[in-house]
Amino acid sequence: MGNSIQFAVLQKEPVSPTADQLKRAFKSFSNLTDADAVRLAVGAHGILIKHLGQDAARALQTAFQAEGIGVVVLAEDDLPKLPEGRSLQRVDLWPQALIVYDLLGRPSPVPWAQVALVAAGAAQHFEVHKTQSERTALRFNPISGIWPNKMTESAHTIGPGSQLLLEIILADHATRYQIDAAQFTFRHVIDRPGLSTGDKFVWLVREICRQTGGAILNAGARRLHQGAEITPDYMNRQVFLDEIVWLLWRSAHQKRLHAP
Repeated sequence: MGNSIQFAVLQKEPVSPTADQLKRAFKSFSNLTDADAVRLAVGAHGILIKHLGQDAARALQTAFQAEGIGVVVLAEDDLPKLPEGRSLQRVDLWPQALIVYDLLGRPSPVPWAQVALVAAGAAQHFEVHKTQSERTALRFNPISGIWPNKMTESAHTIGPGSQLLLEIILADHATRYQIDAAQFTFRHVIDRPGLSTGDKFVWLVREICRQTGGAILNAGARRLHQGAEITPDYMNRQVFLDEIVWLLWRSAHQKRLHAP
């Protein structure tokens, strides 16, 4: 039976490699192109490449390090496991705690000091768009004669969109809350109908970041906290989740390095 263990190549630091660095590193690999290098440079968020055999992962590590890109190789089974997410449709923000509501509307306080990680961002995905149009057709009736009839026609197209995602992981690393802006009831925290969903999402992320001063922030949450506007930071939702895994790994790795 073959070895089924898969490996990942992870950044050591948050600074992503440049496209030129990656292009040079990929020159020795027939299955990797300049276009792959550009895509990875744009979409790199901690975990650079996954699902590799050990030999391929080690070869990439050597090529990356030759270009000054600090990376480590880790078996994917040794990466942190995300706890099961709990979807939130409502929260309240109190000075002492984040109040979360379950699906039955029951509140539970989460002291701000218990929030270990806040991740936010816009993940690209494909969505179905529905458009409707009306046209008038003339109908003939032997009794009433010719009469106009309004007809509604619907069309569906598939196009690019983005999900506005917010995730919160508590210090026990066993509790994980998820917010999808499209399904969240914002009026309980910001009752301003004139604002767009994106504006409300940005406001909520900034308020949570402001209250959780000691929490780890992903790249998307950090940019919003610093005043930037929301942009499609993540190629897909999996890349967004991979960054959270990497942040948890890096935090644990740094604690081990500095342990007495």
